[in-house]
Amino acid sequence: MPLEIIRQDNSKHPFMRGMLAHKLIQRGLSFDQAYQISKDARSFFQEQAEVSSDSLMQAVDELIVNRYGKELLKGLNLELFPTGKQICVFRRNATAPFSKGLLTQSITASGLKPEEAFQIAFDLEAKLMKKDILRISKKKLFDEVFATIKKKHDPHIADLYKLASRLDELDRPVIIYLGGASGTGKSVMSTFLAGRLGINKITGTDTIREIMRLVFKRDLLPSLHNSSSKAGTGMPKNLGQNDRLISGFCLQAQQVSVGVKAVVDRAVKERTSMIIEGIHLLPNMEQAIKEGCKRAYHIPITLSLMNEKHHKDRFLERGKGNELRKKEVYLRSFENIRAIHEFFNLESEDNEIEVVDNEDFDETTNTLMQLIINTLQEQVKSTKSSKS
Repeated sequence: MPLEIIRQDNSKHPFMRGMLAHKLIQRGLSFDQAYQISKDARSFFQEQAEVSSDSLMQAVDELIVNRYGKELLKGLNLELFPTGKQICVFRRNATAPFSKGLLTQSITASGLKPEEAFQIAFDLEAKLMKKDILRISKKKLFDEVFATIKKKHDPHIADLYKLASRLDELDRPVIIYLGGASGTGKSVMSTFLAGRLGINKITGTDTIREIMRLVFKRDLLPSLHNSSSKAGTGMPKNLGQNDRLISGFCLQAQQVSVGVKAVVDRAVKERTSMIIEGIHLLPNMEQAIKEGCKRAYHIPITLSLMNEKHHKDRFLERGKGNELRKKEVYLRSFENIRAIHEFFNLESEDNEIEVVDNEDFDETTNTLMQLIINTLQEQVKSTKSSKS
């Protein structure tokens, strides 16, 4: 039976643990304490269909005392339900509502886990509400977060947050290359990383190849029109099967790299940070290593799936509900995909491009975030020292 809250104006609203926890955090409870009390409150009223807001407030106070003691209750704000107050964040002439979600996202770019970042955002909002600070500059907000991370976690992580939260203020754009064989999770990971880093532009080499196919017909560049797993078609017959595949793949990647270079050059010219993902990135990643950070901060990374069975399972999952990417097509070519996978990894190692095993999504995400921001920090420091 759903529980409803009767407000003082006699309006009724459904009880939601998340909403109650949010208000308890505004009163001064920690994230964990607030969610524990909201869980206790739902259990306390489980036999009732309705409860007044005053009764709920009284019960919540008793639950706090029972679980955490009277001293904790004394230090909390009295207010539990909304008052219409809203914290606003301003920068120059622009003002926006304070968002715990956006702040959490920016904090995770430092490498902190989402739950740790979420806690910082919640605590900061509660602190501002408690002090009745309803208008704060973006710089002051940043300083508050920076100080909290430095105190509760680590000065190095605080420095990474400082860098990650100001990508748009760097002297040159950030270009992240996420390469690897088919089925290693590049597309999904690129989207997730873009969100955490605040990068708005993502380009896939498959898209670039499709555009190039419209320009260069099959009779002109036949290798461009084959899938990567069938790239050996048309290669010299005197080569072995695997050599034909890798030779064809390298040729195709080199052709697509022309389009990738054009996209990167445009991003550099417009000073726009971006993520490029795809199987055809190897030539561009190798070139980025050689170029260093002359025009942009280049960060090439290879995604891998070392466990062959798990790699195959990804294609089984990919086929569910997606007619455009039928699993049978990939499974028939799986041996070729694995051959390209091994070649990509070996070439990456030879060129000192980081290879990350994408076995666990959360772990990989955290690894990539730390790798990206640490690499960026090194490049920024290198650029500054070369200028001085």
